[in-house]
Amino acid sequence: MKKIIFGTLSVALLAVTVTSCGKTSTGKMANEWKVSSYNSVATEIETNGDKTVTTTTMTETASTVTEVETSGSNSQTSTSAATVKANDMAIEKDGTWTWTTGLSATNGNVTQTSNVVRSGTWSFVSKTKGDEFKKNERVIFNVLAENSTGSSTVGSITTSSTNNSTYLAGENVMVFTVKESKKDELQLEMDAKNTYTSGNNSSSYTETQSFTLTGK
Repeated sequence: MKKIIFGTLSVALLAVTVTSCGKTSTGKMANEWKVSSYNSVATEIETNGDKTVTTTTMTETASTVTEVETSGSNSQTSTSAATVKANDMAIEKDGTWTWTTGLSATNGNVTQTSNVVRSGTWSFVSKTKGDEFKKNERVIFNVLAENSTGSSTVGSITTSSTNNSTYLAGENVMVFTVKESKKDELQLEMDAKNTYTSGNNSSSYTETQSFTLTGK
């Protein structure tokens, strides 16, 4: 049975770079938002040179994930498509937020669903001496809770799963650069970079995310 890949919308951020950005305010951030578009390119390279590139594209109604695995001269590509059932984000003036995503995909007689609710606190990143960012050009989302449910139906048989996680403040964060801020539109970008080491093995991970929120 082919596994259906669902794109995710969060990563722990270690480094952020950007060439230009826009200021915003609490009044413009706070809103009931719908994610109208989302794009992500993630690259992981192992010590032996093996590379995996995952590209995720989402609209209000559809999601496509393409994964290209390269090992030496061999390359394998897999693509999964899903229907977006929900992709909404509520940002409150009191410094809290909730992000709800729901996806459904069917491949032959197999139907899979994924529903995730993330919540936490948000705040602007203060101006840091020596960096290129100004006040209110970056925003940090602390993920304090993540509750996910999923199901897989094969014919008439359905199996379900539930996973609930909680985090300390600063343990699971997303830091975004504000590219555009209007009353009914918010554009955010994020560049992530990380290196994993275990014994003699290591891997590097980079990811670029960009998405547009529109007022509901």
